Order: sequence, then C-alpha cells, then structure tokens
Amino acid sequence: MRIGTRGGEAEAVFGSGGVLNAAMLLGLLGAGLPVLIHLLSRRRETVIDWGAMQFLDLGTRARQKIRLAELLLMLARMALLAAVALALARPFWMPTLPADGQASRSLGLGKDAPPRDVVLVLDGSASMDRRCGGTTRHALALRWARQFVAQLRPGDSVAVLVAGGAQGGGNRAGALIDPPSFDKARIEAALAEFDSTPARGSCDLPAELAEAFRVLERTGNPVRDVIVLSDGQRSAWRPEPAEARRWALVRDLQRRLPVPPRVWSLVLGAGLLPDAPNGTVAPLTIGRTLVTPGLPVVVRTALINAGPGALARTAELLVDGRPVPGSAQAVGPIPDGGRGPLSFRTTLHAPGTHVLAVRLVGGDDSLPGDDEASARVVVTPALPVLLVDGQPGLEPLSGATDFLRAALAPTGDDTPQVRATVVPLAGLDSAALRGVGVVVLAGVDRLAPEQTAAVGSFLEEGGGLLIAPGDRTDTAIYNNLGWMPARLGARKGDPRARRAVAHPAPATFSGPVLAPFGQGDAPPLAEADLFAYHVLSPVAGAGASVLARLDTGDPWAIERPQGRGRVLVLAAGLDARSGTLPVNPDFVPLAHEWVFHLASAPRGGDDDAPDPDPDRDRESDPAPLEPAEAARLSEGWPLTFETDPVRLQSRLFAAERGGRQELWRGLVLAALAGLCLEIYLTRHLLRSQQLGAAAAGDMP
Repeated sequence: MRIGTRGGEAEAVFGSGGVLNAAMLLGLLGAGLPVLIHLLSRRRETVIDWGAMQFLDLGTRARQKIRLAELLLMLARMALLAAVALALARPFWMPTLPADGQASRSLGLGKDAPPRDVVLVLDGSASMDRRCGGTTRHALALRWARQFVAQLRPGDSVAVLVAGGAQGGGNRAGALIDPPSFDKARIEAALAEFDSTPARGSCDLPAELAEAFRVLERTGNPVRDVIVLSDGQRSAWRPEPAEARRWALVRDLQRRLPVPPRVWSLVLGAGLLPDAPNGTVAPLTIGRTLVTPGLPVVVRTALINAGPGALARTAELLVDGRPVPGSAQAVGPIPDGGRGPLSFRTTLHAPGTHVLAVRLVGGDDSLPGDDEASARVVVTPALPVLLVDGQPGLEPLSGATDFLRAALAPTGDDTPQVRATVVPLAGLDSAALRGVGVVVLAGVDRLAPEQTAAVGSFLEEGGGLLIAPGDRTDTAIYNNLGWMPARLGARKGDPRARRAVAHPAPATFSGPVLAPFGQGDAPPLAEADLFAYHVLSPVAGAGASVLARLDTGDPWAIERPQGRGRVLVLAAGLDARSGTLPVNPDFVPLAHEWVFHLASAPRGGDDDAPDPDPDRDRESDPAPLEPAEAARLSEGWPLTFETDPVRLQSRLFAAERGGRQELWRGLVLAALAGLCLEIYLTRHLLRSQQLGAAAAGDMP
C-alpha cells in the first residue's frame, strides 16, 4: 500500500487499485450507526405474565419474519452509508496490462474513456529554429500540439509550459497556461503566443519535468500525462553521469504525485538534415573587462562550422548594438567541424557598462540563434586601488608597496589608469574601503577581527583582493580566514642572503592575465629572482585554481572567487626585499593586469546590460540523445521516447487496459438502490408488524 496526498487530501493505493481521497474512508465508521441505534432502542422493561397473555403472543413464524425484516433493514442502512462513504473516497482500479505491456488499439475517445490532465512542455530553446527539410522543429511542435488538443474531450485539461527560451540562459519553464485549463480557446491562444515568440536560449529538461510535476500536484483527473516536444538534443536532456542525482530526484517527484503521470518525449524532425551549414560564434575572450577611457580593447573569438559542408561567412564587431565601422571580416571557407579565428580591436571612451558582440552577417545559416556572442566591458575613469603597507620603509622604494604604487600610478602621469592610495595597516577599515575597486595587502602580518569582517564584506560586494605576504606574515592568522584561496605554509629562503631560491615558470602560466606573459621563447618573468617565498596549498572545495608555478614546482599565484569578488594570493611579496620582480620589464604591465582583472568581477545589479548565456554553446551542438542514453534515462519509471508523431498520438488516445478507472459513479447508483431498498424494507416491516398484531388480537 502507498499513501500520498493530493491538494491537501489523502490518497491510498492498494496493489492495482485504491482511492483518491482516503480521508473519506473514515465515513465507513458511519456504517455502524444503524447497529448502535438498534441496540439503544431496544426496551428493557419488566415483563409481567398474566393469564390471557398467551392469546396475544405472536406465532413463532411471525416473529421470525419480523426479526429477519429488521435484520435486512439494518444491513440495507449500513450498506447505504458505506456506499456513500466509498463514493466520496473516489475508488479506482487498475487492471493488469497484457504481457507485452502494449495498449489496446481501440481508441479511447468515447464517453467511457477517463478524463485526463495533460502538461505540454514545448522546447523554446534556440536549436528549435534550426531549418531542416524546409521547416523548423518549432513549427513541427506547434502543429502537433494543435492536432493533439483538437482531439481532447471536454473533460480533459491542458497546461502549457515553454522549456528554456529565457535570455541569458535562464533554463526556466515559462508557464503559458498554469493551472491546467479546460478552455480550448485559451489553449489555442497560448499556442499562438508560442508561435510568435522566437526560440532562444538553452533548455534544461530535467528541471522542466520537475516544473510539470508541480503543476500536476493540484489536478484531479484519473489519467495524467506530461508530453515533451523537443528536437531530441542531447545537451537538453543532461544524460551525463554527473546529473544522475538530479534524475533520481525527478523520478522521485513523479512517484510522489497522487496519480503518477506518464511521461512522453516526442523527438521532432528526427532524421532530417539541416538545409544549410551552421556557423557559430564561439564565446568571446576579452583581455580586460574593466578598462579606462581610450584604452584599447581586444576581442578574440572563432567561427565554428558545425556542418554539413564548408562554410564562408562575414563577421563584424558591435558596441552596444551598433556595428563598428570597418570591423567586418570575411572568414572561410571553413571545413565541416573546423574553426576560423577572429580578432577585433576597439576603444571605448564613455564611462559605464558597454556590451561588445561579434555577429555573423550575410550568407545562409540553418541556426541563426548562435550567430552572435557578447560580453560586457566596464569603462571607469580611473580604477581606485587601496594599497595597505604592512612594512613601511624608512628610505625611498624600501616599503612593501613602494614599487607597486610607482608601477600603478607613476608620478607626473596626468591621466593615470589607476588612482592608488597608500595607507598603513591601522588605516584599513570600512570607511577606507568605500568606493575602492581593489585592495592590496602587502607585507601585512595580521588583521584585526573588525578588519577581517570589513574585507569579507568588501569581497561579497564584488571587490578584488591581492595578498602579497612578507617575512613577518602570521600564517596561522591568515590560514583561519574564510576567504583565503590557499594555505600559507613554510617559508623557503632568506631575504637577507639576497640569493635566488626560485623563479617564475612561464610554461605553467594560465588564465587571462598570466598566460600572455608566458608566451615567447624567453619570457622576461622567467628571469625574476625570488629570495624567499611561502609554500602555498590551494584550499579544497573553495574553487581555488593555481594560475602559475615556480621552477621548484611550488605554486606562485592562486586565485578563487569569493562572493561577487576575487582573491589572489602570491607566494612572495612585491618589494625589492623579496626579489627582483619589481625591476623586471614585465612588472608594470603585470601589476596593471592583476588589479584590473581583480576589479572586473561582476558586481550585479548596477546596470541593465544583459548577461551572456553561459549555456549558449550547448545549442550549437546538434548531437542527439543516443538510444543507450535514452534507455538509461527511462529505467524505473514511465518515460517513453517516440520519434513518430502519428504513433505517439495513437498511443496517447488508446484506451489502455491498464489505465485508472474510477468507480464512484457505480457506488452512487448502488447508494440510490440501497435507499430504495431501505424504504421498501421499512414499509414491509411496518406492514408485517401491523398484520401480526391484528392476527394476535383476533385470536380467542
């Protein structure tokens, strides 16, 4: 037996049958009321025998008839109350399917077919607009949905959800009809709205199925179906082993419903080849997403040909939706599966947030939805950087921040890219962090609790933090900070010896900042000497990544996200005491790249520019769900994949011998029959008693 709930009402399933409103089964206790009334109504008066009593006694046969009539009347009343209680509980039965598990071929469109609740999940992702065979999957889905709705009976209800289709990779189900409606005119209006909405974004079908099950929690028909109309794209179904827990949760949600629905997936346009090659713009790579006015911005991407056949297209750069004059570039022909690199250069002058995009123009494309990729760039007059000097020097360029300040904001620069402010450790507080983009802790031995809290809040709000430890840094204090990307270990080398113990290893450089500094046959940073450094160990589970290592194999730079900000920790300081890095030719550009990179973490909510779709590249991959993957997803629950639209419609409307059939109508008729029987027995009992009394009175 299984117990569940539906709309606040209890539900119970016993084997192949059950009731939809188990709470009403308590009404069966009312069947005992006639017995209780009978027992209470029996008179227990003193019997006095007198001589003439023998002439008034009923005969034995008459008394037996009256007792039998009373018993039948009491049973009829009990049956009447029990039938009413069972009818309110809405019992149903589920006969066993044939051995082959297939439905009967007779159509269930007559009045005997049970009503159903249906949730149509329409794939609204960009790949549904891929042109194949002179049409699109979007159009095929709409045509099938209209044909299906036209055949529904008046008692059937329909909900319509659009899977995905949200700008910015929303992966959310947009409800066109929720809760389900019985009004076919309203359903047609919803389908017309779907027809007029362009397909876009990506799709996450496990999440959409969970949304469909939520809709069915509040419905009441005995048959329920979820129908997914999609292009069968593998990426939308998420069949990877990493998604196994999500799928287990989806199956559990389906089983917990009062009436677990059948789930159908119709793959539209199966076997159709694209009408033209599909060109895709790869995600943009921008050297700096935070720049100052007039600073060059380099945008790199690639044109990917997903086939079939060779592809030649023209790409152009757009800034805030307007093409940049002279930016158009011809690419190709690119073979099927190949890539063609694209590079653009522009300058931005107006402060604020700007959207840079690369778009394909001209030519024929089977999937226009992935012909453009975009990213955001913020222009700021001058980046405010707070340098916290933990070891101020007594002589010029002897402090922990002196070289860094000179590199970021050299004296005499009338239009500096960075506005650097140097404070001692005592000057680090919430007021000093207000309006700052990046904080540098250089040679700071420890932070007070209130300073730790202030820095934590600064990171949560999107600030950047660079940590360059010195020889007096308290590793125990730093290792207990929740936002550290790495643990500070033993210190190698002695700065007083002025002898190199390690050098940066450019071959290990990665990420948008350091990777360019590792290119070439003789990168200058390889010549930088480190006189002393801390051994760093990435913090597990914090999303920390090693961006560079030393030639000893130990990490040199480790970064992690924190809130909406970033934290970067170095193995050594940035002063002359720690090594020769401050006098290296690449130190000045590296310092600028570090601070601008740390300041470019998205702060959110400060502009209306759209975010790029992180799953947009999923839509460019036309790979279908493999049969083995579909079979694995279907295990353990009624998920059926179908590629023939006509066959799916036939199966949906077939009167399945294993479908739920409600019995409450028969019980209502039985209750009416019981009421008629109760009236008849009552009249018969009264007549028998009157005739018996009259017969006894006539005796001598």
